[in-house]
Amino acid sequence: MAITKEHIRFSIHFAFHLKKNATEATAMICAAYGENAVSHATCKRRYQKFRKGDFSLKDESRAGRPEKIETDELQALLDINSAQTEKELAEQLGVTQQAISVRLHTMADIKDAIKLHHDNAPSHMAFIVANYLAQSNTPVVPQPPYSPDLAPCDFFLFPRLKRELKGKHWESVENIQKHVTTFLRDIPVEEFQRAFQAWQTRLRKCIDSGGGYFEEF
Repeated sequence: MAITKEHIRFSIHFAFHLKKNATEATAMICAAYGENAVSHATCKRRYQKFRKGDFSLKDESRAGRPEKIETDELQALLDINSAQTEKELAEQLGVTQQAISVRLHTMADIKDAIKLHHDNAPSHMAFIVANYLAQSNTPVVPQPPYSPDLAPCDFFLFPRLKRELKGKHWESVENIQKHVTTFLRDIPVEEFQRAFQAWQTRLRKCIDSGGGYFEEF
């Protein structure tokens, strides 16, 4: 049986009324219809409509399609299949092909501006890592010695992951990878923005103290 968009929409609607969250709905539907049956971004977008009281399951009108595109939704579709055309992406997100083209260029510009900040752990300082970063032209933010909890992964990301994974049994590495990926995608953009601001505050504290010890951020 061919799975249509209507099947997926009804399935999301059903999961919503079962009190499942968007992540759980995605997992249920993919388990029933296939691994790439629906993206987490699609479920999340439908859930947002449902919470606003819009339970319409009809296809959204193409006339006057909104040009606003959420980067995480577009990235989620690319993660599923990076070979999709701009037209295919536009159809799935309900926007124009031109809007997709503009956002892809913006995402490329952002990627070019990314800098990596990790601590001085032996695994990070290993030659194979340093060589890879150099060959991939990845800029690295200098990490002062004896400065734990300065990198965002250390004070923001890893603690959240530890709390999420602690005390749970995982049947395989693949299950862990899948759960972690979904968990990371569910972190609100606002949380990352606050982490970025906290990172700047911590860097400033480190600079002001001349690299010395301090306990409060």
